[in-house]
Amino acid sequence: MAQEVLLPKLGLTMTEGTIDEWKFKEGEHVKKGDILYSVSTDKLTNDVEADTEGVLLKILVPAGETAACKAVVAYLGEAGEIITGASAQTKTEEKPQEQMGKVTTESSAAPIREGILASPAAKKLAKEKNIELGLVVGTGPNGRITLQDVEDYIANPQPDNSTEKTKTSPMAAKLAEELGVDIETITTDGRVMKKDVLAAANAETTIAPAMSNNDQQPVKVNALRRSIAANMTLSWQTSPRVTYTHPVDTTAMKEMRDKLKIACKEDNVKLTFNHIIMKMTAKVLMEFPDVNASFADNMLTRHTHANVGLAVATGDGLIVPNVKGVDTKSLIEVAKETEALIEAARSGKISMEDMTGGTFTISNLGPYGITNFSPIINQPELAILGVCDMVETPVVRNGQIEIRPMMNLCLTADHRVVDGVMAAKFLKRLCDLLENPYLLFT
Repeated sequence: MAQEVLLPKLGLTMTEGTIDEWKFKEGEHVKKGDILYSVSTDKLTNDVEADTEGVLLKILVPAGETAACKAVVAYLGEAGEIITGASAQTKTEEKPQEQMGKVTTESSAAPIREGILASPAAKKLAKEKNIELGLVVGTGPNGRITLQDVEDYIANPQPDNSTEKTKTSPMAAKLAEELGVDIETITTDGRVMKKDVLAAANAETTIAPAMSNNDQQPVKVNALRRSIAANMTLSWQTSPRVTYTHPVDTTAMKEMRDKLKIACKEDNVKLTFNHIIMKMTAKVLMEFPDVNASFADNMLTRHTHANVGLAVATGDGLIVPNVKGVDTKSLIEVAKETEALIEAARSGKISMEDMTGGTFTISNLGPYGITNFSPIINQPELAILGVCDMVETPVVRNGQIEIRPMMNLCLTADHRVVDGVMAAKFLKRLCDLLENPYLLFT
C-alpha cells in the first residue's frame, strides 16, 4: 500500500514549508534513510529523510511550492501501484493560514478548530460568544489571535465571504481589495483563494503597457524573505515605537577587550565588542525587568533570564539566533556560544530552538560605517538595540578638547510598556557600564 510522505513540523512555530529540491524523480527507487527532499522554513533549511523504502510514485508538491505542516507532499510505494485520493490533496499556500486563524471554514459558527493560533483569553471569549475563530484576523505575533482581535470582531463583525455569489476566502478578499482585483472576474473551480488573487494581479501587471525596455517581471521571494517581510510589517503595525540615541565613549571598553584577548585566546575564543555589549546588556536587562519582557492581551510577561539575540546576516537576509541566559554566563561562555550560533546560522545548520525564546535583540551595523539608525523591534520583544560605528571624535574632557572613539547606541522601544523615561534610564545605565566596564563585576 502506498505510503504518504508528510511535510514535517520542524519547530513549535512552524506552520508551513517550501520544497526546495526533490532528490529523486517520480519512478525512482528510494531507500529508507535516503535524503528525499529539502525543505526551507522562515528560519532554516533541512533535509528530510525517507522513513520507508519504495518507489517515488507521485510528487504532489513540486520544488518551489509551499505546503502546510503535516500535509502530504508525495507518495512512496511499489512500482505500478495505484494511488487513491492523491488528486484530492491541496498544495496551495492558503492552508497554513488556516492554522493562523485567518481563513474561514464553510461554517460560520463552528467549535474552535485545532491548530488556530490564538491566546487562551481569545479562545475563551470566542467560545462564550459562539464565534468561529477562523473569521477573526489575528494581529499578534505570527498571526496569533489576541483578545483584542476577538473584541474588535464582536464590535464590527466581518461577513463570511464563502457564502457570497463568488465564494472567497477572507484572506483572498482582503488581498483583492488591497491590489484592486475584481473578485467577480476570477474564474476558479472552487472558492477563490489567495493564490488566485495573486495570479489575477500578476496577469493585470503583465498586460499593462510597458513603461520602458528595462521593465522586469516580479519574482517570488524565498520563505525567509517572506517571513522577514511579514514579521517586519507585523512589528510596524503592533508597536508604537520610539528610537533613543546615546553616545558612548568606547575607550575603556577597547582597553578591556585588549587586556582580555590573551585569556580568551587560550580558550580559542576571539573576543569581539558584540560579546561585551551582549553581556553588559544582559546585566542591565536584569535591572529593568519591564524591558526584558513581552506584552500581549494587556498582560506583561517579565522573563526570568536575558536571552539575547544577535542579528546575523546570511545570503538571504537577517536571522536572529539568541544566547540563552546571558545574565548567568561568563563573558567567555557568551563569546563561545555567540560565535557557534553565527557559524551555524551562516552554514544553514541553526536549530529552531536557537531561533526562538529571545527576550532582547542587538543589531550591529557599525562594520558598515552606520552612525545612526532605527532598528525594528523583533516581536514579541519590547526593545531592540542598534550598535553603530566607532568614530574618532573631538570631545571636551575637563575643559580640554580630546579625540575619543565615540559610538552611538540606538534603542528602539515599544512605548506601550517602555515609556521615554524608562528607555532613557535603561540606555544611560548601559552606556555607563560600557564606559566603565569593570562595573560588570560589581
